[in-house]
Amino acid sequence: METKYTNSLNRINDYLIRRTGRLINSASDLNIINPIAAVRPFSTLNKSKPLNLYEIYLMWISGVRLNSKPNTVMKYEGIFKNHIFVLKDVQVTDIDKEVIRAFTETLVSKGLSNKTINDILIVLNMLLTYAYEDSGVNPPKITYLREERKETRCLTIFEQKQLAAYLTKDVDVHKFGTLLAMYTGLRIGELCALKWEDISDGSIHINKTMMRINENGKSVVITTPPKSESSVRVVPFPEELGELYEVFRSTGYVLSTKKMKYTEPRCMQAKFDRYIKACGLKNVTFHTLRHTFATRCIEAGVDAKTVSELLGHSDTKITLNRYVHSSIELKRSSMEKMQRLLS
Repeated sequence: METKYTNSLNRINDYLIRRTGRLINSASDLNIINPIAAVRPFSTLNKSKPLNLYEIYLMWISGVRLNSKPNTVMKYEGIFKNHIFVLKDVQVTDIDKEVIRAFTETLVSKGLSNKTINDILIVLNMLLTYAYEDSGVNPPKITYLREERKETRCLTIFEQKQLAAYLTKDVDVHKFGTLLAMYTGLRIGELCALKWEDISDGSIHINKTMMRINENGKSVVITTPPKSESSVRVVPFPEELGELYEVFRSTGYVLSTKKMKYTEPRCMQAKFDRYIKACGLKNVTFHTLRHTFATRCIEAGVDAKTVSELLGHSDTKITLNRYVHSSIELKRSSMEKMQRLLS
């Protein structure tokens, strides 16, 4: 990894000499390993008050805090702190295609995945767009890396039945919650935030989510509205869980016990991991239940628009491209239908 970084450093030095007159001999020249941080600006958007990228970031993130969910703010802050911070002293107008290319190379040399690098570049692009929005000049174009599309894990029907059988044995409130997510497609944060009062008249009213965030240096659990307006929805309560509903029905949070007022997402994920391990399943996360629910719906003949609304998506394309997995059985069935039409 160090060799890759050194090679990247050598390739960038010629450009830095042209721009700054300064040669970076080693990574030790910088507090944070990244040669681009040494670029010194020559021009500004506002000549009376030169603005570097950090100054732009402070103004931009203050607006993000007003209009975005806490977890979104935390994600952007983390990306800037851990990756883009090395460009903090560079004036915005000196961040051109060459600087961005060199910055991308350093990210690659760190061994980051293409998806992670693209996430970083997306935030950098938002900063540059913010800086240039009133200038009448377009910011430099960012070239993103190609991402290989990975097939997201989905439980087979056999695996789903296996997991359901395990969860209904010696069932407790957390196993009940897992079953509820399996049959409704609820996100883990939505499940953890769910209260008994949200379940009525055979329906589940989803209007909040639970998450853990960093607030003023402290890790705290909060409950907020869902990630988008479309996430506020009503989902039918699964009939197969009716008896368990009567057993566990109470007040307060659904995932509560005598010792726990509520169960936060990471604790629920830990419990789920134990369930998966006991069933001998591999590469399964709690979110796999959501993918599985969507896929089973499509396999059962439910139209994409309805599935999209059940999942709380704003667009059916998201549902079909990201969450629905066509099994070999469904493919075979579709081929047989086509053959019958042609025969």
